[in-house]
Amino acid sequence: MKRVVIVNPDFAPSSYPPALRVRFIAQHLPEFGYSPVILATDPVYYEWPVDPEVSELVPKWMHVIRTGALPAGLTRKLGVGDLGLRSLWHLYRALNGLCRQRDVDLVFVHVGPYFPMLLGRLMCERYGIPYVIDYEDRWANDFYLSRPRSEWPPKWLPYYLLARILEPIALKKVAHVVAVSAQMAANIIRPYRWLSESDTSAIPFGAEPADFDYVRQHPRKNPIFDPQDGLVHVSYVGRGGPDIMPGARVVFEAIKAGLQRSPELFGRMRLHLVGTTYDPNSQEAPMQAVAVEMGLGDLVSEQPARVSYLDAMQILLDSHALVLIGSIEAQYTASKVFPYILSQRPLLALFHEASSVVQIIREVNAGEVITFSEERDLATRVDAVGQSLERLLRLPSETKPDIDWDVLEAYTARGVCREFATIFDDVLGHERVVDAR
Repeated sequence: MKRVVIVNPDFAPSSYPPALRVRFIAQHLPEFGYSPVILATDPVYYEWPVDPEVSELVPKWMHVIRTGALPAGLTRKLGVGDLGLRSLWHLYRALNGLCRQRDVDLVFVHVGPYFPMLLGRLMCERYGIPYVIDYEDRWANDFYLSRPRSEWPPKWLPYYLLARILEPIALKKVAHVVAVSAQMAANIIRPYRWLSESDTSAIPFGAEPADFDYVRQHPRKNPIFDPQDGLVHVSYVGRGGPDIMPGARVVFEAIKAGLQRSPELFGRMRLHLVGTTYDPNSQEAPMQAVAVEMGLGDLVSEQPARVSYLDAMQILLDSHALVLIGSIEAQYTASKVFPYILSQRPLLALFHEASSVVQIIREVNAGEVITFSEERDLATRVDAVGQSLERLLRLPSETKPDIDWDVLEAYTARGVCREFATIFDDVLGHERVVDAR
């Protein structure tokens, strides 16, 4: 069985998407001939709350190596909080030790955090071990270059400039680049002439059906609302931001129009926006502020702090219906679409027509999708969103979408893992020829 070291400082009991993606891939790799070793940072160095119960989802056989990191309390005095940077030296020492033993066939780096992708290049140069990089989002993301300076996140510009310097170094010898969507993969390699389309693959985030089985067998108290209070609860669980806000405004406009059209029906609705920032201590609720300005303060609530992965699944399961709001960026693909689907709740999605989310939801018949081609096109979607919301609100509470489970299998953790294993086989096949020569 071939050995692959998976590098990402974020892992269970963290609930963040990188930790989930790594687990989804690793737990099925032995079925396809690979023995995974997870190289992650000790959770004591995380700056966000962790849920110990998330570790119950990690198979007992999985080999996880934990490293140290520079304490955030020290590095933040220098303006550095990035976990990937704080743990880079510690990850390097552990990975170098594994590779020096000549017992590693492949290094797989999932990003972000992004700085550890440099370790793949280092191990390739030093030991000739091929490496694959898996992108959840772009590192050198130029989205904010087209936005007003007032919308730029703190330290975004120096971080972007640093990415433009380091990313080509990390990608120079990469064996393969994976991204969660084809458009993202194309955008990542576009500046680098030594990479072509054949060097990339698009593999969606995926989801693990067994995780929902676990929550159904071990239900948790819903931290956001009481599903038995007689109201109609509709939830959006996912990040906000300036690229999500235009879609959120359309949803709010649709609710406002619905109140005038069917006041009794829409008056019983409560829209919950949960985990809209990556800051676990955030008190700012910009989406709710917009809703209040529009007179919807009693119907819309926002909890910006992220909730645990298990809590998020409980919220989805307890909701009467779900709203999935997309970015105005065409390349954006939401990892949360798969938990939304597996929750088997009625779903309305508002997404850019080029997003892979549109195809996924339609392929598996998971819900209604309303698309737009550009930001200014959104204003014409208010009526469609309102009509769709009204249909969802009128559905009996036990209604489930008629999901095509055969199609969905390709998007499960096992289906995603199969695709990664195929890439690993191809990379190692080419590498064996080089070694023989």
